[in-house]
Amino acid sequence: RLTLRWVSGHADVPGNEAADEAAKSAAAGNSSPVQQLPRSLRKPLPQSSSRLRQSFKADLEKRAAQHWRTSYHGVRMAEVDSSMPSK
Repeated sequence: RLTLRWVSGHADVPGNEAADEAAKSAAAGNSSPVQQLPRSLRKPLPQSSSRLRQSFKADLEKRAAQHWRTSYHGVRMAEVDSSMPSK
């Protein structure tokens, strides 16, 4: 037998408010000490492939900009337009 109950979200329900605060705290990086977690949750969670692509792209852009700034042409271009590269 299945029973469904509607619970108003974030509408002065103490449990909902506490869960919301705990979720916000965890999302901000404030989680339980590792020793208090069950063993199965002690390892870092895998990143999504989308997040890995974003991180790779950001790192690649940073490295390319640094390479440009220190290259011969980048140094010469900085004499003309110091805002290069724009990203």
